[in-house]
Amino acid sequence: MHLPLYTKEQQHMNKTLAALPLAVTTAALVLTGCNGNPGSSAGVSALPNSPAATHQSRVRRDDNGPQDLHAGGATFPAYAYNLGDQPTGVYTSPQATPGPGSILAAAGTTGSVYYCLTGSGFGRKQFDGASVTATVACAALGQPPTGFGGRQDPLDFNGSDVALASTECCGSTTPYATNRASTWGQPFELPTIGGPIVFPYNHDGFTGVGSGAFIQLSTWTYCAISNGTISDWNDAAITADNGGVSVTGGVSETLHYYFRSDGSGTSYLFTNKLNTACNATWNGKYKKDPYQDVGKGRDASWTYGVNQTWPGPGSSAHPNSRFIPESGNPGVVAGIQGDEWGTGYAEGAWAAAAGAGGFGALEQASLLDTVNKTFVSPTNKNAVAIGLRNAKTITYGMGSDGLSLGSSTPWCQLYIDPSQFVKPPAGAYPIVGLSYWLFYGNNNGVHVPDKIKLIKFIASKKANNLLGPLEYSPLAGSVHTAVLTALKGTPSQATCLK
Repeated sequence: MHLPLYTKEQQHMNKTLAALPLAVTTAALVLTGCNGNPGSSAGVSALPNSPAATHQSRVRRDDNGPQDLHAGGATFPAYAYNLGDQPTGVYTSPQATPGPGSILAAAGTTGSVYYCLTGSGFGRKQFDGASVTATVACAALGQPPTGFGGRQDPLDFNGSDVALASTECCGSTTPYATNRASTWGQPFELPTIGGPIVFPYNHDGFTGVGSGAFIQLSTWTYCAISNGTISDWNDAAITADNGGVSVTGGVSETLHYYFRSDGSGTSYLFTNKLNTACNATWNGKYKKDPYQDVGKGRDASWTYGVNQTWPGPGSSAHPNSRFIPESGNPGVVAGIQGDEWGTGYAEGAWAAAAGAGGFGALEQASLLDTVNKTFVSPTNKNAVAIGLRNAKTITYGMGSDGLSLGSSTPWCQLYIDPSQFVKPPAGAYPIVGLSYWLFYGNNNGVHVPDKIKLIKFIASKKANNLLGPLEYSPLAGSVHTAVLTALKGTPSQATCLK
């Protein structure tokens, strides 16, 4: 059976942030699914919130008062934002505040900032008013999202790993124009932080992987795992990637693959990578056994396209009992943590948070770099930073679908095309992504000083210093400069937040 995740009290006893067990807030997670049961959800549930259960006392006398900010959305960057402290429930009941050392705790805002992890798609629908769920209770980590637990609609800001598309904003027929623009102005969209997307695995069963070593996966192999071609950890390709040593000690073990069931920016970034890397013309050793051999069903191609909703095996259109859906990065990591033969895709910080000792401790596979020469660990912060090094050219007013947003303030939508980081340089960790904050340009006097403080902080050296130990990476200095310029305004362009 899956075991309970570590409590937040245990987590903050560990002085090394990079080795924290998986974060659990006042709503301690309990896993109820059974190990080795592919095709069924891990079944993450939660205990009721209790002030006595929280890892920290209420940080201010009047928390949840009108000065506090409510936000939510993407789970990819959220471990950096609040250390996974989910503000479960509604604002009229006790909610978990951001963990000490997180971005939202360290920003120095007057009010507490409650960030509910829901996934990027759910967050953007709230932002553009297509789904008014701001005041509906925030669900526990790993559960399908229901709302954000906030005080009022709309939220103060939203997080998304996918920039706004032209179908969402800002033309006259879009949801944003219909629901938000007349009162809340044009959006201020800014890049925040980056990080790796990793293949976590439970180290306990892999007898062929020595102490201190990590499973290695070539590009061909992780593509073939993700498209369903490889179904066993004892597959010859995995063995070849690991120096001819079977990671299971020569025993056949069925591979279970956990994917995102919700609308997910992580899924978008990951499938964009698969769509780019897996449809290559395989050269050298990867064009023959034990790798590519289409005649024998050995094909690493990714034929499912790019989508925020997982389109591959296990989806409704492509049933596969080995592929198991979970909600949010925490849900995926929890599923793998309780499954001896599980893997899948998740943002690295969540896997690192579940990486302390004991049963269910997770490792992260080393992946072959873009030029097929070096296996690189996602825990190497320099390798991740190199992966994001070219993510610095901003296209103003552009949508993630490659079409203009049609905004009247295009200088306030700062878009970085994924093509800048989908093929990282040699020696870089090969699967990286970045995230965005979405603010309203006209805030009607609601928390404006704190919003400005948050935006300035995310572009600061102090914030940068918090990211490395949490397995995230700051964006380029030129991106920070562009964010601060948009916030301040120029003689010819008005400030993007007022």
